[in-house]
Amino acid sequence: MKTKKWSFLLLSIILVFSLAGCSGNENGGNPVKQTSQTEQTAVTAEGQEELTPEPGAKLLVWDGKDGVPFLNEIAKEFSDKYKVPVQVQEQGAPEQMKKMKTDGPAGLGADVLVLPHDNLSEAVAGGFVLPNDFYEAQTREEFQETAVNAVTKDGILYGYPRNMETYALYYNKKLVKESDLASWDDIISFSKKFTDVKNKKYGFMMQLNNLYYAFPFFSGFKAYIFGKDNTDPNDIGLNSPEAVEAMKYYQSMREILPMEAADATTDVKTALFQEGKLAINLDGVWNIGNFSKLPFEVGMIPLPKFPNGEIPKTFAGVKAYYVSAYSKYPNAAKLFARYVTTQEALLKNFEKTGFIPARKGMENEPAIKANPMVTGAIEQFKHSVAMPTLFEMQQVWAPMANALELIWKGNDAKATLDNAVNSMKEGMKTLHK
Repeated sequence: MKTKKWSFLLLSIILVFSLAGCSGNENGGNPVKQTSQTEQTAVTAEGQEELTPEPGAKLLVWDGKDGVPFLNEIAKEFSDKYKVPVQVQEQGAPEQMKKMKTDGPAGLGADVLVLPHDNLSEAVAGGFVLPNDFYEAQTREEFQETAVNAVTKDGILYGYPRNMETYALYYNKKLVKESDLASWDDIISFSKKFTDVKNKKYGFMMQLNNLYYAFPFFSGFKAYIFGKDNTDPNDIGLNSPEAVEAMKYYQSMREILPMEAADATTDVKTALFQEGKLAINLDGVWNIGNFSKLPFEVGMIPLPKFPNGEIPKTFAGVKAYYVSAYSKYPNAAKLFARYVTTQEALLKNFEKTGFIPARKGMENEPAIKANPMVTGAIEQFKHSVAMPTLFEMQQVWAPMANALELIWKGNDAKATLDNAVNSMKEGMKTLHK
């Protein structure tokens, strides 16, 4: 009897050591940790833990036209390093959202998507993106807080941030000094002297009937869109006393920009700026490339303080990588999303596409430092908030566009905002029927 017990014990010991030996030799000799039934990790030469791709993994990645050239390049690097084939296909964000609803469940969708953050609510509701769980701590630590918040829904981090977009002040250095942009009062004072409507010369211009660009006036007067940091659609703050004060100040600026709101289009002000007839242009970072090629030097600086001493916040848009919930190879997909958002990868992406990285500290990179407009944009990112991702936000844009036009015309700010908010509330009721 004792012999049988000893034999069984010896066999158990041999089996344990055999299993330990097998697990220690996978992944080229790197120690591997089994974290769940499907998730394995390996320790890199730098001592960092990373996911191990599933056996036979292959990936399909979707991105818009502007992101494909970089992805083709980085996909080859990733494939060479991890022996995981990566196919890149051009798909715009709207197409990605539509196709994931049908191609995802059918097993034909991408493993990795690239989406603007305002698509996140729909993607989560549709159940086709996985949380950024394994690399969550690193993402929260290494990326701009605004970017992290933008790709988080109900406290769960989903995205792997790539780049941030916002807007700030471009200015023609031949026409205006940076000292004339120290405050909004300074901008108004300069514009009063410079503006010459007959000769189509303007000191300052912005798109006037779009909440996206008008938001700094609300934030600069401590007004808000939705309560609880844009998470409570039942609390709309766009007709609060602070919002009314913001719109009164906004309305007063017609003195330096005497035109109808509908006439201050993107095309009009871009043409005026390029012709040297507009000194200060409130516009987006996506024009940095175009404005770098003009025959005069262009600067870009963050929005200055309002007369109340508040620094206004701009809206930020964040594009990020997301891992599909339908992916057969989630480990490989998460590893890829992390790989293409490392500091080295995002710097390459910037050099190739001009996308401004959402990572902290990138303004110190020589390639970025060399373009003062980019560093100015990064400074503005520090004073920005992610556009709300709530479904209810879709009911805000049109009423506010109408309200901004009416307020610019001279209509009563309080009554106009009250009407706009009532219209929003009626629209939101239809969402919940």
